Amino acid sequence: MSLSSSQNGEILRDIDKILIIRTDGIGDLLNSTPAIALLHQNYPSAEITVLASSLNAPVLVGNPDVDKVLVFDRQREHRGLSEQIHFMNGLRKEKYNLVVAMQTASLSHCIAFLSGATYRLGRYQKRFKSTLTHTWRGRYRKGETHEADRNLDLVRLICQGESERKLVFNLLPDEIRTAETGLESLGISNGTFLIGMHPGGSSFDKRWPEEQYAALADRLVQQYDATILIFYGPDEEELADNIQKSMQSDAAVYAPETIRGLGAMLSCCDMFVCNDSGPMHLAAALDIPTTAIFGPTDHVAWHPMSENASVVRRDMPCWPCSAHKCKIGWECTKKLPIEMVWNTTSMTIKAIQK
Repeated sequence: MSLSSSQNGEILRDIDKILIIRTDGIGDLLNSTPAIALLHQNYPSAEITVLASSLNAPVLVGNPDVDKVLVFDRQREHRGLSEQIHFMNGLRKEKYNLVVAMQTASLSHCIAFLSGATYRLGRYQKRFKSTLTHTWRGRYRKGETHEADRNLDLVRLICQGESERKLVFNLLPDEIRTAETGLESLGISNGTFLIGMHPGGSSFDKRWPEEQYAALADRLVQQYDATILIFYGPDEEELADNIQKSMQSDAAVYAPETIRGLGAMLSCCDMFVCNDSGPMHLAAALDIPTTAIFGPTDHVAWHPMSENASVVRRDMPCWPCSAHKCKIGWECTKKLPIEMVWNTTSMTIKAIQK
């Protein structure tokens, strides 16, 4: 029988192995780290394993609340049915006592059930929800609750006490030294006022126009003598090059080879300007002063979880919306005035330089 959210704080007995399922994005996993910390706090003797994707798994390196990371790669290594069956059989042999389907998806619920775990915690949504033993049955309306708090709500069904609402992403000293060397190779000297920019995003509707980024970068160089470092990821090289070519000032462009390399290079920046994206959440975890540009995404649920971050968005009468069915050309993002982004960024810089 499933337990409802009215029975919060039930500490489970004899828990020595916990599996947490989070195989989606970088931001999804980072915003789960406070909930993972609360689980570790309540079950300190349990071995905690996170089932992640090849994309987001690197963010857990150095996380003190995680003992093991398993990668479930549906695009390559575990693409075929036979490979997936073999992987699931391996999970079952681990004999987890508790599986937390922190990612709300039919596959997560199915994996939790196939694991054979005694306790299976998740949200009462999607297919196979009836196979869960402990369920959170609430609903969240847009514009009300941050994703980190949603994850905390879930694990509080079986936890007590509070967890710090801070994302966990720890860099290693060698990674920071490598980033500093990388800046030198780009001609960026130590002591430079360095502003990173990431003009990309996972979908077109999240991307502020490249000509706006170029104009903003020029103003930052002229007004604050800033050095601009434009980050780009897979399939974003043309975007970064276009911005660099459109600028009247000089800018460096950089394509990190790994997520951790990106995080290390971000840690060297004095400030970061970006769209709603995975790098935005990395910057939040590192407490880098950030201007985050939002379009149709629920900014309350997904704003960067850092006191040093500010959100810039254009309020629209059609929000909350279904971004992929926009009938007015994503005006919230594409027509966001540069002055709004400039004003927020400028205020942040003044606070930094006080």
